[in-house]
Amino acid sequence: MLFPKSADPVDVDALIEGIASSFKASTGSQPITRSVGSLMGPGAKAGEAGWILEADFPTLEDAMAALHAEDFQDAKASTEALGSTIFLFEVGEV
Repeated sequence: MLFPKSADPVDVDALIEGIASSFKASTGSQPITRSVGSLMGPGAKAGEAGWILEADFPTLEDAMAALHAEDFQDAKASTEALGSTIFLFEVGEV
């Protein structure tokens, strides 16, 4: 999830805590990490993102279940109201 720079840091922190709590309660949740401090690099200077939250799940099905969980819906609505972006992607070794 990318949270916009324009969002209030206190609101983002509260949302991240709520999302992490919801995801940790979901079956299959793996490590949940967040960016610390200012984002860096060329993309950060030009981009709109101010914070990043990353949650890993063993399968796409587990990720979808977490996103559709009842206790995530309020956090999801608040996240979307801020103009945040949720990305789903699978990774593989290079």
